[in-house]
Amino acid sequence: MKQPLRLAVIGAGRIGLVHADNLAHRVQGAELVAATTANPARAARLRATCGEIPVFPTLSDLLQRGPELDAVVIASSTSAHLENIRACAGAGLHIFCEKPLALSLADCDAAIEAAERGGVSLMLGHVRQFDRGYQAAKARIDAGDIGRPIVFRAIAGDQDPPPPSFADPQVSGGLITDAGYHDLYLARWLMGDEISRAYAEGAALVDPAIGAVGDVDNAVVDFRFYGGALGTLFVSRTTRYGHDVRVEIIGEEGALHVGYLRSTPVNWLTRQGVLHDVVPDTAARYADAFVTELQAFVDSLLAGETPPVTGFDGRATLAVALAATRALHEQRPIPVSQTG
Repeated sequence: MKQPLRLAVIGAGRIGLVHADNLAHRVQGAELVAATTANPARAARLRATCGEIPVFPTLSDLLQRGPELDAVVIASSTSAHLENIRACAGAGLHIFCEKPLALSLADCDAAIEAAERGGVSLMLGHVRQFDRGYQAAKARIDAGDIGRPIVFRAIAGDQDPPPPSFADPQVSGGLITDAGYHDLYLARWLMGDEISRAYAEGAALVDPAIGAVGDVDNAVVDFRFYGGALGTLFVSRTTRYGHDVRVEIIGEEGALHVGYLRSTPVNWLTRQGVLHDVVPDTAARYADAFVTELQAFVDSLLAGETPPVTGFDGRATLAVALAATRALHEQRPIPVSQTG
């Protein structure tokens, strides 16, 4: 394929704006040529950040009246992913899709089939696999530096909940599928094994509006790998003290810790104690990784190679999230093989 690749971003919410900004200014071999959003304020913000690109109210309008494209970045709500993937694959466009791929395994299968039928690449946004800290940890695990990994432990906390309209499980898939998804794919990737079963406890402990739409704002997920290793994840929408995202891998001969809470390496010492700032959100914590993952997508297209994270990776991770969510509601461990 010829450079630069012409890309459009579908959806201009928080992550869509991050992807658009990176394509416009930081990803080599790519050119942002269009976007979609029906929100005038977001369209104005997008143009202010990325230049005077055409912004269409719908994907249909973009495909019918927009500029010529090579690929798209789908950053719409998860419930719209399958429809958007089908439309883009049918138009012969390569696809980078934000996680999760869909809200059901049947829809994941349909999305993968649509990409295969259209002869286009499909990459999932597993951004933490492109973070330098997790990549360094993976290299040490693969080199045997901590021996056989036996326990995965993670904290995934956002400072503030999303709007209830997004937290609605019919839109986002719920807390575990939405906010816990990153750690579940990290668990599979770092431990080098698939998860066999999961159990979860959770409740709306802080934000009644989250509970009102049928979701929880805090949960603990326990899981077991086929090889016998153990895993646990605390996932929260209400870590008010900062964007708390940490992972620990314990092996037979050592352990690895990945993550940090303090953003700027400065402590302010006073009579009252020691203070420091915190990482505010995902966009700040993984700013470099968001660029690296899109660069990997563009590079794979230019080289004619399979992208580093496929639709099958997204399906396998969703299967674990769905098992954990079912376990939360049924109050019993659920084998991942029973997810459907």
